Amino acid sequence: MDDFFYDPQESLGFMTITVNRLMSACLRRKMREDGIDLTAEQWGILVLLWNHAGSTQEELAHVGCVDKSSMSRVLSLMEAKGLIIRRTDPADGRRKIIRPSEKAMQLRRGALAVVNHVMDNALRNISQQDRDLCLTVLNTVRENLRHGECGLPSGPPSDPPA
Repeated sequence: MDDFFYDPQESLGFMTITVNRLMSACLRRKMREDGIDLTAEQWGILVLLWNHAGSTQEELAHVGCVDKSSMSRVLSLMEAKGLIIRRTDPADGRRKIIRPSEKAMQLRRGALAVVNHVMDNALRNISQQDRDLCLTVLNTVRENLRHGECGLPSGPPSDPPA
């Protein structure tokens, strides 16, 4: 009798979750080794803010495909670490405008060097053609999920990688 039920190694969902977890753990460890107190999640949010300073919590949650309360939790931690500044939107007192702090601005180059090192290691022995194809496939899957049957939130087409 064959008890084999399902091979998660053949599942795109399982593999993307596993790779994300491994990459996040590696990134966190390498950041810590370089004296940078950032998680992969915080890095992704800072990238959004460095590229689009003055975003709202709702915009960040939308682009990051997370709920508002999860984004609020991460932003509160980042604010406590001095990485972001939240200000009330003059046009709408209920909204907060979020900007990277000077401390976050000073981390940019060092953090990017760590990210590039981790990515170079993760992608070693993978051709540029295969890297491009992987990104194309993942972008298509993301758009299918956002606009298809699941109707998940969509962000701008230029969402940066986390």
